[in-house]
Amino acid sequence: MAQAMQAQQNPPADEFRSLGRFQKNNPPTFKGRYDPDGAQAWLREIEKIFRVMVCTDVQKVQFGTHMLSEEAESWWDNTRQRIEVPGTVVTWEMFRTTFLEKYFPADVRCKKEMEFLELKQGNMSVAEYASKFEDLVQYCAHYNDAAAEASKCVKFESGLRPEIKQGIGYQEIRRFPTLVNKCRIFDEDSKARTAHYKSLSEKKGRDQNRGKPYVTSGDK
Repeated sequence: MAQAMQAQQNPPADEFRSLGRFQKNNPPTFKGRYDPDGAQAWLREIEKIFRVMVCTDVQKVQFGTHMLSEEAESWWDNTRQRIEVPGTVVTWEMFRTTFLEKYFPADVRCKKEMEFLELKQGNMSVAEYASKFEDLVQYCAHYNDAAAEASKCVKFESGLRPEIKQGIGYQEIRRFPTLVNKCRIFDEDSKARTAHYKSLSEKKGRDQNRGKPYVTSGDK
């Protein structure tokens, strides 16, 4: 125990080099307070760096919490004293769980889940709808299971505008990337076709107006 405490107080040079490599990836700082979306974005960016670094679970906690500041730093100092008991190593999963409990509470997650379940394409393009769908689907565990891809496709189809759903639904596509791509192409082709016919109609109207004889007031 004494050796572990001494190592924490005087970390080896390798630790500083590892921290330096971590900081070269420009990790973001999280200041805390009520910012659920900001908390999720910070966590994603930190974990993205971990995926390309070779570091231990303990280092993840050290490096991640190093990027907390202001209110968030004070929160972690207090929380660490509560969960850091003798004989227990604080893992990244433990930090992640307590962090989300604090900065992405259950009521916010429920609202995100309801937003996903009620999501419709509306006036969005297929690309915009798919982006919003992917952003929200993470809050519904059922749709993130590898065996649930068919259900994910059905949910995506159900939110499409009627004309796209009618043009795509009969194909019963059950691979999500393929479905999104087919819908996007259908949407873009429909818009191009509409614009083409509108242009022809406007041109025909102009031609008809040019062909009409000029009528003076004396001819009436």
